[in-house]
Amino acid sequence: MKAWKRTTLVLLIAGCAALTGCSSSESPKEALLNALAKTNDAKTFTYTGSFTIDDIRLPETPGTATNQEALLKAALPMLLKGAVIQVRGVVQQEPRHAELTLDAKLGTGDVKLSLTVPMIITADRLYMKMPDIPGLGVPQEAAGKFVVIDAKKLAEEQGGANAMADGSIVRLSEDTLKALFDSLDEKTYFSEPKAADVKDVPEGYKADRFVRMTVDESQADEAMTAIAGKAIPQIIDLILKNEAYMKALSVTEAQLEAAKKELTADKLKQGTTIKAMDVTGGIQDDYLTFESGHVQLDSTDAAKGIKLDAHFELTRGNLNETVKFDYEEPKGAVPLDRLQDWLAPDGAK
Repeated sequence: MKAWKRTTLVLLIAGCAALTGCSSSESPKEALLNALAKTNDAKTFTYTGSFTIDDIRLPETPGTATNQEALLKAALPMLLKGAVIQVRGVVQQEPRHAELTLDAKLGTGDVKLSLTVPMIITADRLYMKMPDIPGLGVPQEAAGKFVVIDAKKLAEEQGGANAMADGSIVRLSEDTLKALFDSLDEKTYFSEPKAADVKDVPEGYKADRFVRMTVDESQADEAMTAIAGKAIPQIIDLILKNEAYMKALSVTEAQLEAAKKELTADKLKQGTTIKAMDVTGGIQDDYLTFESGHVQLDSTDAAKGIKLDAHFELTRGNLNETVKFDYEEPKGAVPLDRLQDWLAPDGAK
């Protein structure tokens, strides 16, 4: 979610976008980054979309497990394969209020589960309504009620920053995306498809320009080498130089330095293989108003790694217009620590 402040980098990108727009002189990579920055600066917008898991395999977990954990582990692949998660929401920057509702249909055949999970985000708090479905392990005291996470209080207790209020996570996500894109060769991975070649576009949607980033199986080795050799070190250095980022992520300098040594191209290739990956953005009036994508990953070791085949689409609208909310800030929400007490085993309380 977007907050109110911007880093110098994002201000520069947004300023360039405002001056030049998404004209033909912009490269596809520049157009996509500029459109994203301008969209994140919008005062308000609404969005709808979906995320579908076409296939999934979870890694085996070592050690013993309780009966409930074993049952959950066995049920998860059946529930997640074929899962369709519809999303809808509203974002308002000032005063800060954002909503996200997940409508999930999980499972196939005889194993099916449907649930709706609304979430509300303010400057200091995140509210999530717990589903009231038997068998999910949600305490009866919390089922059907909103649980609140006090981000400001949590940050004070952990000695970090309130990332929801200062926008650290949003700025970091933008900087991370830029580093990832910059590590990939423009001519190899970025293109401008014709409208007829873009799938999942809502009826009546017309973009001024489509931009696509694609990595196929033949390019996977080269792409992972570029990401590990350029993007990951750049992202870690960016976090190391920004105290707000470090506080928001609750990481130390030693942990980041260790990650830089660990996340090498060879290590990444040992665990995961990119079968296919593409992300397409639709740009209208310099705003990123449509996104779709497909990712297909596999692991080199079926027992230890994950297999995932999924696709998504997202459409934004009502930018900088008056928006309506489905929820007000809940009163009498259950504090997170109370929920944790209810979930803890009797001996751990």
